[in-house]
Amino acid sequence: MSQYETVYEKVCEMICDAKDMEMDELSAEMPLHQLKLDSLDYVELMVLAKREFSVTIDAEMFTKNPEMTLGELCQHLADQQQKSAP
Repeated sequence: MSQYETVYEKVCEMICDAKDMEMDELSAEMPLHQLKLDSLDYVELMVLAKREFSVTIDAEMFTKNPEMTLGELCQHLADQQQKSAP
């Protein structure tokens, strides 16, 4: 499984838990705003990124990129994780 696929799976699991959704309801092309995430959900995403991938993301990333898709978020996390890997 690629780094992106690992990140995508973990992020989707978190969103499914938070929003009571099924994995097949999500797609990489789906804009985050379509998921109706609230501020707590974004905080959970930031905590997940730090805990699972050792990547720090801030709220500004979400506000500056309102059309960001789920796939773009996961690609960003995978890229940042790869950059910080020893």
